[in-house]
Amino acid sequence: MRLALLYTTLFSEYCMKVLITGGAGRLGCEVAKICAHEGFSVRAFDLPRVNWAPLEAIDGVELFKGDITDEKNVQKACMGVDAVIHLAALLPPKTETSPDLTNRINVEGTRSLIQSMKHNTRIIFTSSIATYGVTAAETPPIKETHKQTAYSNYADSKIKSEKIVKESGLPYTVLRIAPISVADLLELPETVAYRSDQRIECIYVEDAAYALYACMRERENQVYNIGGGETWQMTGGEYIKRFYDALGVEVEPNYPKEYTAVDWYDTSKSRRLGYQRTNFNLFERKLIAIGEEMELR
Repeated sequence: MRLALLYTTLFSEYCMKVLITGGAGRLGCEVAKICAHEGFSVRAFDLPRVNWAPLEAIDGVELFKGDITDEKNVQKACMGVDAVIHLAALLPPKTETSPDLTNRINVEGTRSLIQSMKHNTRIIFTSSIATYGVTAAETPPIKETHKQTAYSNYADSKIKSEKIVKESGLPYTVLRIAPISVADLLELPETVAYRSDQRIECIYVEDAAYALYACMRERENQVYNIGGGETWQMTGGEYIKRFYDALGVEVEPNYPKEYTAVDWYDTSKSRRLGYQRTNFNLFERKLIAIGEEMELR
């Protein structure tokens, strides 16, 4: 009997079909790669005009081109899926100049998705640590129980979307994800997103993707902080210096005067998902290898 139950559990898991909204983005591609490798049937949903080449290179990924704000597109995308990883969203700085578009994509897009999902389909929703607001005057690390605040249009849209997810009656996991780091040569923005003396914690993109994948095995509704862990906890100035020093590139960052919604986070609850696989020293080694390959060092 136990053997039959184990077989049924494994068989149902490996035959699961997962929908990834925003699937053509960097994080979406990483999640799709992991899910496909683990035997899941993957459907990636994103806008027709985005770059689909990385997804096309992954065996076993179905491409669904559409718009999260189009109800018919969403309904078709949700047909026959057992779980949804919801990444599709408008991001800063665009969110701060387009509040109506932010609401339409981030909030109403989430509502439309929820309404199109069948009963018992699990939704894994990507929220943000931005929903905690500016916490520089507080004692870290910031826990999941910390009060949320509509610090920005983006944060407001994520708070509203979390509420929709939690009140949907569907099984859910909400991930409040720290800023995502990629091992690549990135052009510095006009202004860095945090002060040089501000506490920050990022997470490597592949680790964030693994956290999303791991949540498909969850059986209870959960809210998690997702961050890189203690080795990623530093100041903004230290992060920028170590990042570009590892690449072998000199930069002159322009830091903001005000503190922003980034801090150190308590990830003790989420750690059991097994996603914190890349400490910052390993991330630096990846950057060094890229710098050498590009002959920057």
